Amino acid sequence: MKIILDTNILIDATNDNFSFTWKIIDLVLQGKILAVASEKILKEYNLIIARNIKNKNDKQKLEDFIARVEIILVNKKLNIIPDDPEDEKFVECAVEANADYIISSDSHLLNLQKYQNVKILNPKDFWYKYSGEKDDEDEWKDLFRNILK
Repeated sequence: MKIILDTNILIDATNDNFSFTWKIIDLVLQGKILAVASEKILKEYNLIIARNIKNKNDKQKLEDFIARVEIILVNKKLNIIPDDPEDEKFVECAVEANADYIISSDSHLLNLQKYQNVKILNPKDFWYKYSGEKDDEDEWKDLFRNILK
């Protein structure tokens, strides 16, 4: 399985050591899934980490993640996100790499839901799809729905 992580969720991960993003990064570090990125995406990862991540452990783990990312040469140019053309690089890379998922918390990408064969999910939805676990939140909703009948 090939994935692309949007830069915003790398930053989000550092806010919670038990986040879905850290779980996904751990899968990449364990070699269970393959993360891919273009040179442009890697530059953004490195810039954001250098500027925003102060915790040494978080920084090291993200640097280890980046070292595991497979670099993809991207020649495609798309024009599918007019409200935020900077997000195009993730879709372009995903299409070029034949990736399965883009994982993001960016509404411009999430609103696409899918582009060609690439599904676009937030970290939580990806985790539950990948792991086969059921979202506890859904279980609670089902329980209350049955109680209120």
